[in-house]
Amino acid sequence: MFAHWMNCAQELRKARARKKLIIVHNGDAIDGNHHGTPQLVTMLPEEQVKLHTELMKAFMSECGFSHAKDKIYYTFGTEVHVDSTEDGIGRQMRAQPNGNVNVFNELRIKVNGRRLWFVHHGPNAGRGVNQGNALRNWLRDIFEECKQENIAPPDFVVSSHVHKPYYTVHVGRMDQGYHMLHGMITPSWQAKTRYGYKVSPLQKNKIGMQWFEVTKQRQIIPPVERLMR
Repeated sequence: MFAHWMNCAQELRKARARKKLIIVHNGDAIDGNHHGTPQLVTMLPEEQVKLHTELMKAFMSECGFSHAKDKIYYTFGTEVHVDSTEDGIGRQMRAQPNGNVNVFNELRIKVNGRRLWFVHHGPNAGRGVNQGNALRNWLRDIFEECKQENIAPPDFVVSSHVHKPYYTVHVGRMDQGYHMLHGMITPSWQAKTRYGYKVSPLQKNKIGMQWFEVTKQRQIIPPVERLMR
Protein backbone atom coordinates (compact mmCIF):
# COMPACT_ATOMS: atom_id res chain seq x y z
CA MET A 1 0.00 0.00 0.00
CA PHE A 2 2.88 2.39 0.71
CA ALA A 3 4.32 1.64 -2.73
CA HIS A 4 0.96 2.53 -4.27
CA TRP A 5 0.83 5.69 -2.13
CA MET A 6 4.17 6.84 -3.50
CA ASN A 7 3.34 5.77 -7.07
CA CYS A 8 0.24 7.98 -6.90
CA ALA A 9 2.39 10.89 -5.77
CA GLN A 10 4.77 10.29 -8.68
CA GLU A 11 1.91 10.25 -11.17
CA LEU A 12 0.53 13.42 -9.67
CA ARG A 13 3.93 15.09 -10.07
CA LYS A 14 3.76 14.37 -13.81
CA ALA A 15 0.10 15.43 -14.11
CA ARG A 16 0.56 18.73 -12.29
CA ALA A 17 3.58 19.88 -14.29
CA ARG A 18 3.57 23.70 -14.37
CA LYS A 19 0.13 23.76 -12.73
CA LYS A 20 -0.97 24.90 -9.28
CA LEU A 21 -1.69 21.92 -7.05
CA ILE A 22 -4.50 21.85 -4.47
CA ILE A 23 -4.58 18.84 -2.14
CA VAL A 24 -7.76 18.20 -0.16
CA HIS A 25 -7.57 15.59 2.58
CA ASN A 26 -11.29 14.91 2.79
CA GLY A 27 -11.69 13.69 6.36
CA ASP A 28 -10.70 10.75 8.60
CA ALA A 29 -7.00 11.54 8.87
CA ILE A 30 -6.72 8.74 11.45
CA ASP A 31 -8.81 5.69 12.29
CA GLY A 32 -8.78 6.05 16.08
CA ASN A 33 -9.86 3.11 18.23
CA HIS A 34 -13.01 2.55 16.19
CA HIS A 35 -14.92 -0.75 16.56
CA GLY A 36 -12.13 -2.07 18.79
CA THR A 37 -10.49 -3.73 15.81
CA PRO A 38 -7.08 -5.38 16.41
CA GLN A 39 -6.20 -4.88 12.72
CA LEU A 40 -4.38 -1.57 13.19
CA VAL A 41 -0.67 -0.95 13.61
CA THR A 42 -1.49 1.07 16.73
CA MET A 43 -4.70 2.18 18.42
CA LEU A 44 -3.03 5.14 20.16
CA PRO A 45 -4.32 8.38 18.55
CA GLU A 46 -1.07 10.28 19.09
CA GLU A 47 0.88 7.58 17.23
CA GLN A 48 -1.68 7.52 14.43
CA VAL A 49 -1.34 11.30 14.09
CA LYS A 50 2.44 10.95 13.79
CA LEU A 51 2.06 8.25 11.14
CA HIS A 52 -0.42 10.38 9.21
CA THR A 53 1.75 13.48 9.13
CA GLU A 54 4.85 11.50 8.11
CA LEU A 55 2.94 9.82 5.27
CA MET A 56 1.45 13.09 4.07
CA LYS A 57 4.82 14.85 4.13
CA ALA A 58 6.35 12.02 2.10
CA PHE A 59 3.51 12.24 -0.42
CA MET A 60 3.73 16.01 -0.73
CA SER A 61 7.48 15.91 -1.20
CA GLU A 62 7.19 13.21 -3.86
CA CYS A 63 4.56 15.10 -5.88
CA GLY A 64 6.50 18.37 -5.72
CA PHE A 65 4.15 20.26 -3.42
CA SER A 66 5.29 23.77 -2.51
CA HIS A 67 3.69 25.80 0.28
CA ALA A 68 4.75 28.92 -1.63
CA LYS A 69 2.50 28.24 -4.65
CA ASP A 70 0.29 25.24 -3.79
CA LYS A 71 -2.42 24.72 -1.15
CA ILE A 72 -3.53 21.93 1.14
CA TYR A 73 -6.89 21.74 2.91
CA TYR A 74 -8.36 19.42 5.55
CA THR A 75 -12.01 18.64 6.16
CA PHE A 76 -13.52 17.09 9.28
CA GLY A 77 -14.10 13.34 9.19
CA THR A 78 -16.12 11.08 11.47
CA GLU A 79 -15.78 12.00 15.14
CA VAL A 80 -15.71 8.38 16.30
CA HIS A 81 -12.52 8.01 14.22
CA VAL A 82 -10.73 11.31 14.64
CA ASP A 83 -12.17 12.85 17.83
CA SER A 84 -10.64 16.37 17.90
CA THR A 85 -7.30 15.58 16.25
CA GLU A 86 -7.83 17.02 12.77
CA ASP A 87 -7.36 20.70 13.64
CA GLY A 88 -3.97 19.88 15.16
CA ILE A 89 -3.09 17.79 12.13
CA GLY A 90 -4.10 20.65 9.85
CA ARG A 91 -1.83 23.01 11.78
CA GLN A 92 1.09 20.58 11.57
CA MET A 93 0.57 20.23 7.82
CA ARG A 94 0.28 24.02 7.36
CA ALA A 95 -3.19 23.57 5.91
CA GLN A 96 -5.25 26.58 4.85
CA PRO A 97 -6.96 28.30 7.81
CA ASN A 98 -10.67 28.44 8.47
CA GLY A 99 -11.04 31.24 10.98
CA ASN A 100 -9.14 30.13 14.08
CA VAL A 101 -8.88 26.47 13.00
CA ASN A 102 -7.19 24.67 10.08
CA VAL A 103 -9.98 22.31 9.09
CA PHE A 104 -13.40 22.74 7.45
CA ASN A 105 -16.80 21.16 8.00
CA GLU A 106 -17.74 22.14 4.46
CA LEU A 107 -14.93 23.31 2.21
CA ARG A 108 -16.09 25.65 -0.55
CA ILE A 109 -13.41 27.09 -2.80
CA LYS A 110 -13.17 28.68 -6.23
CA VAL A 111 -10.60 27.52 -8.78
CA ASN A 112 -10.39 29.39 -12.08
CA GLY A 113 -13.93 30.62 -11.54
CA ARG A 114 -15.39 27.17 -10.79
CA ARG A 115 -17.11 26.47 -7.45
CA LEU A 116 -15.76 23.31 -5.78
CA TRP A 117 -17.38 21.88 -2.64
CA PHE A 118 -15.84 19.17 -0.44
CA VAL A 119 -17.45 17.30 2.47
CA HIS A 120 -16.48 14.04 4.14
CA HIS A 121 -19.93 12.48 4.47
CA GLY A 122 -22.08 11.88 1.43
CA PRO A 123 -23.98 9.18 -0.46
CA ASN A 124 -22.92 5.61 -1.07
CA ALA A 125 -21.77 4.62 -4.54
CA GLY A 126 -24.29 1.77 -4.63
CA ARG A 127 -24.07 -1.67 -6.19
CA GLY A 128 -25.02 -3.37 -9.42
CA VAL A 129 -27.83 -1.74 -11.40
CA ASN A 130 -28.26 0.85 -8.62
CA GLN A 131 -24.65 2.04 -8.75
CA GLY A 132 -24.48 5.82 -8.95
CA ASN A 133 -28.18 6.44 -8.26
CA ALA A 134 -27.66 7.87 -4.78
CA LEU A 135 -24.91 10.22 -5.98
CA ARG A 136 -26.98 11.48 -8.91
CA ASN A 137 -29.98 12.09 -6.64
CA TRP A 138 -27.76 13.90 -4.14
CA LEU A 139 -26.41 16.19 -6.86
CA ARG A 140 -29.92 16.89 -8.10
CA ASP A 141 -31.04 17.78 -4.57
CA ILE A 142 -28.08 20.12 -4.07
CA PHE A 143 -28.80 21.81 -7.39
CA GLU A 144 -32.52 22.29 -6.68
CA GLU A 145 -31.88 23.57 -3.14
CA CYS A 146 -29.43 26.13 -4.51
CA LYS A 147 -32.07 27.32 -6.96
CA GLN A 148 -34.64 27.61 -4.16
CA GLU A 149 -32.21 29.57 -2.00
CA ASN A 150 -31.24 31.72 -4.99
CA ILE A 151 -27.54 30.94 -4.66
CA ALA A 152 -25.13 29.82 -7.35
CA PRO A 153 -24.91 26.00 -7.48
CA PRO A 154 -21.51 24.35 -7.26
CA ASP A 155 -19.73 23.01 -10.32
CA PHE A 156 -18.15 20.04 -8.54
CA VAL A 157 -19.05 18.28 -5.27
CA VAL A 158 -16.68 15.74 -3.67
CA SER A 159 -17.48 13.38 -0.78
CA SER A 160 -15.67 10.43 0.79
CA HIS A 161 -16.34 8.09 3.77
CA VAL A 162 -17.76 5.04 1.95
CA HIS A 163 -14.52 3.49 0.56
CA LYS A 164 -15.91 3.02 -2.96
CA PRO A 165 -15.31 5.65 -5.66
CA TYR A 166 -17.75 6.88 -8.25
CA TYR A 167 -18.13 9.83 -10.61
CA THR A 168 -21.16 11.20 -12.42
CA VAL A 169 -22.78 14.45 -13.54
CA HIS A 170 -26.19 16.04 -13.17
CA VAL A 171 -27.45 18.53 -15.74
CA GLY A 172 -30.02 20.95 -14.33
CA ARG A 173 -32.19 23.57 -15.98
CA MET A 174 -31.41 27.19 -15.14
CA ASP A 175 -33.32 30.32 -16.15
CA GLN A 176 -30.78 30.86 -18.88
CA GLY A 177 -29.70 27.48 -20.26
CA TYR A 178 -28.33 24.51 -18.35
CA HIS A 179 -25.83 23.86 -15.58
CA MET A 180 -23.58 20.79 -15.32
CA LEU A 181 -22.84 19.65 -11.76
CA HIS A 182 -20.04 17.10 -11.39
CA GLY A 183 -19.99 14.73 -8.42
CA MET A 184 -17.31 12.39 -7.12
CA ILE A 185 -16.95 9.91 -4.27
CA THR A 186 -13.31 9.24 -3.42
CA PRO A 187 -11.67 5.87 -2.72
CA SER A 188 -10.06 5.09 0.64
CA TRP A 189 -6.61 4.34 1.95
CA GLN A 190 -7.62 1.47 4.22
CA ALA A 191 -7.78 -2.25 3.60
CA LYS A 192 -10.98 -3.96 4.63
CA THR A 193 -11.20 -4.78 8.35
CA ARG A 194 -13.35 -7.47 9.95
CA TYR A 195 -15.86 -4.75 10.74
CA GLY A 196 -15.90 -3.84 7.05
CA TYR A 197 -16.61 -7.44 6.10
CA LYS A 198 -19.56 -7.37 8.49
CA VAL A 199 -21.18 -4.13 7.26
CA SER A 200 -20.23 -4.46 3.56
CA PRO A 201 -20.07 -8.17 2.76
CA LEU A 202 -18.91 -9.20 -0.72
CA GLN A 203 -17.75 -5.68 -1.54
CA LYS A 204 -14.14 -4.73 -2.13
CA ASN A 205 -12.54 -1.64 -0.61
CA LYS A 206 -11.14 0.54 -3.37
CA ILE A 207 -7.76 1.91 -2.33
CA GLY A 208 -6.17 4.86 -4.08
CA MET A 209 -6.67 8.44 -5.16
CA GLN A 210 -8.43 10.64 -7.72
CA TRP A 211 -7.55 13.99 -9.17
CA PHE A 212 -9.20 16.37 -11.60
CA GLU A 213 -8.23 19.57 -13.35
CA VAL A 214 -9.89 22.96 -13.71
CA THR A 215 -8.22 24.76 -16.60
CA LYS A 216 -7.64 28.49 -16.90
CA GLN A 217 -10.41 28.42 -19.51
CA ARG A 218 -12.77 27.18 -16.72
CA GLN A 219 -13.05 23.73 -18.25
CA ILE A 220 -13.45 20.84 -15.81
CA ILE A 221 -11.48 17.78 -16.89
CA PRO A 222 -13.12 14.58 -15.50
CA PRO A 223 -11.21 12.82 -12.73
CA VAL A 224 -8.33 10.42 -13.17
CA GLU A 225 -8.46 7.40 -10.87
CA ARG A 226 -5.58 5.30 -9.61
CA LEU A 227 -6.57 2.21 -7.61
CA MET A 228 -4.71 -0.78 -6.22
CA ARG A 229 -5.43 -3.94 -8.19
